[in-house]
Amino acid sequence: MNENEEFLDKEQKRFLKRHWKMTIVFAAVFVAAVVGAVLVFLWFIDTAQATGLLPSILGEFTVGYLVTFFLHVIFWELLLVASWVFVIILVIYFKWYMKLPEEERMDIIWIDGRWDLAFNSWTLNDWVFSWLWAVFWVMLIIGIPVMLYFLYWIRTEVQSES
Repeated sequence: MNENEEFLDKEQKRFLKRHWKMTIVFAAVFVAAVVGAVLVFLWFIDTAQATGLLPSILGEFTVGYLVTFFLHVIFWELLLVASWVFVIILVIYFKWYMKLPEEERMDIIWIDGRWDLAFNSWTLNDWVFSWLWAVFWVMLIIGIPVMLYFLYWIRTEVQSES
């Protein structure tokens, strides 16, 4: 561990000691959101099968069912989970975050501490991990639609051959 990492660890520990109640609130909101998202997902699967939106046998699924399923899941997750999480985040922002001193706010926003850090003070590890993290997010955002299109294309090719 180099000096910068030790300094960040000390700063993060000090911040968590000062704001331990909000750390617990954030953890509770995160756990509640994950549990809520899983429960909404399971509820939607049961409801979709009962109402005929989805077939109950996996072999009867089509691309149309799959697209409809994903769109409905996104809608219900946004409606039943993201709506209250968004409200809680807004309340936390206005009640707690706005009361923090300016220097603590900057520490929260840029956790890795590289936002105003000149490139000549970066280590090779910092640079590599930043690039890998950026590539991960680009692949996640672009890769999922490309993969879905590729699966759709394979499905149409198989159907056209038979």
